[in-house]
Amino acid sequence: MTVGGSAPPSQFLRSAFWAILAAVSFAFMMTSVRYMDGKFDAFQIVLVRALVGILLVGPLVSRSGIGALRTNRLPMHFVRTLFALFAMATLYYALAYIPVAQAIALTFLIPLFTTIAAGLVLRESVGIHRWGATLVGFAGAMVIIRPGVIEIELPVMLVVLSSALYAGAWSSVKILTRTDSPAVTVFWLNVLMVPLTAIPSAFLWVTPDWSDALPLMAMALSGWSAHFCQARAFEHSDASAVMPFDFLRLPLGALFGYVLLDEFIDVWTWTGAVIIFVAGYYITRREALRSAKPL
Repeated sequence: MTVGGSAPPSQFLRSAFWAILAAVSFAFMMTSVRYMDGKFDAFQIVLVRALVGILLVGPLVSRSGIGALRTNRLPMHFVRTLFALFAMATLYYALAYIPVAQAIALTFLIPLFTTIAAGLVLRESVGIHRWGATLVGFAGAMVIIRPGVIEIELPVMLVVLSSALYAGAWSSVKILTRTDSPAVTVFWLNVLMVPLTAIPSAFLWVTPDWSDALPLMAMALSGWSAHFCQARAFEHSDASAVMPFDFLRLPLGALFGYVLLDEFIDVWTWTGAVIIFVAGYYITRREALRSAKPL
């Protein structure tokens, strides 16, 4: 990486490529969950995703050996897993009732909640500019939700809660990656999710039929792909450099929802999403500039 945190053109193009694939994967994952229309409990969906994730980590184990997955921070991995588990569960519950693009728009709140966690929990220095951008972002959420104008639906609030929980998971990963590799964090996330989701799934289990195989596998593979591609996108470029490509999740989600589910998105959702995204980008950019300053 070059001075100032900017990547050479060739590295940036690779990062942009992976960021676009991450956006496509994320939109496709959410559309797959929405397509199943609440047939399966959210915990069962997360269980399937975790099992597929473990299978995909298999090549890493065979190549590097089980020793490469050792960790001394299992309690922190458990905390991260709880955040991620309930973030996924609340999002998947909500997707049974609201359009894909509306849910995606509200997930842009994650960087804003992450800023709150950084300032209040991790005790990081958060300046007035980032706090101001956070307030602007939440104003964008109010444009989408419009309290007092339309009835606030529970699924919408579940997506907001999911974004806050995802922020907790992101903050936990930030702590874990000081000592553990991304591969280790992904491995333990999936391993710990299996028993945590298997218990409720045993009581809520719905046996899939052959017509469910494709959306379930599409959900699991695209969910894994979204995380993998995002990690590759950040490998050679700052998050602020590739974050604009993340906004592609919204038009892609709207397109998939329209073609596959006959969903239409109103202008309030688009307007609020732009406000939230711009605020999140500003926060990410400020964080990158702060990190680039010499100590």
